[in-house]
Amino acid sequence: MSGLFSTFNVAKRGMFAQQKAIDVTSHNIANANTEGYSRQRATMETSKPFGMPSLNNSIGPGQLGTGVQISSIVRIRDSFLDYQVRTENGTKGLYEGREKFLVEIESIINEPSSTGISTLIGKVFDSWQELSKHPESSNARTVVAQQSKALTDELNNAYNQLIKLKGNSQEVIKQNVVDINNMLDQISELNQQVIGVKVGGNEPNDLMDKRDLLVDQLSAKFGITIDKKSLAGEDLRPTEDLGVDNAYLVRSSPNDEVRRFSYINTIIPKDGQKPGESGTYDVTYYKNGDMSSEENKVTITMELESEDYTTLDQGRVLWSDKEGYAIDKVGNRIEGVNSKGNDIPVGLTGTRGTATLTTDTGIKLFQPEKGELKGYMSVQKDIDVYVDQLNRLAKSIAFSINAVHSGKDDVTADDLMFFINSKDNTQLGEKDINAGNISINEVILKDVMNIKVGKGNAPGETDGNRALAIAKLRDVRLEIQSISNVMDRKAFLSNNFSLNPVLGVNTVGSSTGGMTINSYFKDTVNRLAVQTQEAKRIVKNHEALLASLDESRTSISGVSLDEEMANMIQFQHAYQANAKIISVVDELLDVVINGLKR
Repeated sequence: MSGLFSTFNVAKRGMFAQQKAIDVTSHNIANANTEGYSRQRATMETSKPFGMPSLNNSIGPGQLGTGVQISSIVRIRDSFLDYQVRTENGTKGLYEGREKFLVEIESIINEPSSTGISTLIGKVFDSWQELSKHPESSNARTVVAQQSKALTDELNNAYNQLIKLKGNSQEVIKQNVVDINNMLDQISELNQQVIGVKVGGNEPNDLMDKRDLLVDQLSAKFGITIDKKSLAGEDLRPTEDLGVDNAYLVRSSPNDEVRRFSYINTIIPKDGQKPGESGTYDVTYYKNGDMSSEENKVTITMELESEDYTTLDQGRVLWSDKEGYAIDKVGNRIEGVNSKGNDIPVGLTGTRGTATLTTDTGIKLFQPEKGELKGYMSVQKDIDVYVDQLNRLAKSIAFSINAVHSGKDDVTADDLMFFINSKDNTQLGEKDINAGNISINEVILKDVMNIKVGKGNAPGETDGNRALAIAKLRDVRLEIQSISNVMDRKAFLSNNFSLNPVLGVNTVGSSTGGMTINSYFKDTVNRLAVQTQEAKRIVKNHEALLASLDESRTSISGVSLDEEMANMIQFQHAYQANAKIISVVDELLDVVINGLKR
């Protein structure tokens, strides 16, 4: 109905609508510096008018408006920009994770430097060269021994530091597993709250902002895919599910049928084989990566090939069910025992302790293609490569110098070896020698006159030919790149060990496809430098790209204080104008009601 009271109600609705708009503006201003906050806007629309077309009111001037109402309070958000940011977050996270540890590897290798391995290798051969000129000098022999010891000490240190760094990277992976599982739990809870608010007919803007912020943070850990569902629900899964059925980490409904991740802590051989060799292993993991209680520890016995061991060692993250138990491809729990020795309930038949890695009924590793988690996993492979290259370097130095020093291409018990495995208790001191255990024979360190320098096989020979032959190893191309963990001196030298007619001693010949000791190590250093620079370059490029995307997203979703202040003044004036209408209507009603008395 029309009239003064109708006008009164129109003004009242106007005041309420402007007040609500001012409330939204106030909320925006208060959260101007809140991370992840998206500015909100009160959407106004005309309320239902009088005089809607019908048989009863076909004659008249037309519809009469009844004022304004707030139809919704929406947040301003661009979903495509969100997708772009999350995609680039994964790539940036990958190379940030790599850069973090590659820089530390560079610090350990410490090249180029006056105290690095390359310089020490040069000094060792220089000392042998000098000894060949003064074979009778005990001082020259002492320099050879001490320079060689400095080299072995540096190889030992670099090896141990790399092994320690690998352990640190695994600790970071474990902490990331804990953080990721916590994020997923929070996202799942917010997801259900958002749906609950939507069911009630309201807009859960702040809840969706919190959820989006967590999803942004999660996207830096690994690549994610989001499936939009009804009532603003979201189903979240990794971009790479790797053949795991129902790979969803967050689901709208049913929200309990989801996956989580667990962390492998130890991989221990059972049959006496060395770590990395094919055989049976006890694999111990902690549910959801939580190592705060032994109750979370589960042990599985696994048959692993050498490649499987490497994959498991470098990956460390298992797909698991919501409780943290390792699962197979279709989601069944893998058999194992908990910390109390009790069987774990499983979803498949079989004898406890027969899990594998590669079959459909074996455990499933989580191996993302991007994100910080992938970066930390990939850098473990790099560390293994550099450890292996240091081991090859140490073996090549030990095998070649020992061969010339002893005059033999094979190890015998009566050899006086220059380099030995400090942890080998057998008489064959070269066995399993590597960068971590290479050292100088104690017999030589105690009495440097035991160093063989002449073409005769006795330590007392002083013609210097043998020392010169060892010094010439600096320029000999050796098959360093083909050395394996189980290779011995004879296999390494193959047919390249023969008598040098000029020097009168057996020495090592160059291989066509070989490399000198120093050039091999320099190639290792160059490879590390290229990898580190690549990681730094990509991180820098993606920081610039993400800054641009974030600026675009902020221009849409961010709070502009100037704009909000202008809006506040606009809503304030509209509020005052509506209040003025009420005042005028009040005066008119006074005329109508009180004026009739006169």
